[in-house]
Amino acid sequence: MSLRYMMSRVGARAAQAVRDTVGRSAVKVDRAQAQAQQQSMARAGRAPALGRKAAEERKRAAAQEESLRTLMFLSMWGPNA
Repeated sequence: MSLRYMMSRVGARAAQAVRDTVGRSAVKVDRAQAQAQQQSMARAGRAPALGRKAAEERKRAAAQEESLRTLMFLSMWGPNA
């Protein structure tokens, strides 16, 4: 192999290592900021970005899913099976 080829490969690997390091540190910063925001919201006594409507919608969706499961169970294993 030529020296020029080897140097280009070394340079490419070094550049990739720098990009990976920068990417990881940016992800760590984003995670740290999100965690700090969640902690501050918890200290303030508020749920993070969820209101009463969202909680009610989740409960309604869970109830609908449970009724669908009951219906499917009875249609498969009910008295007319």
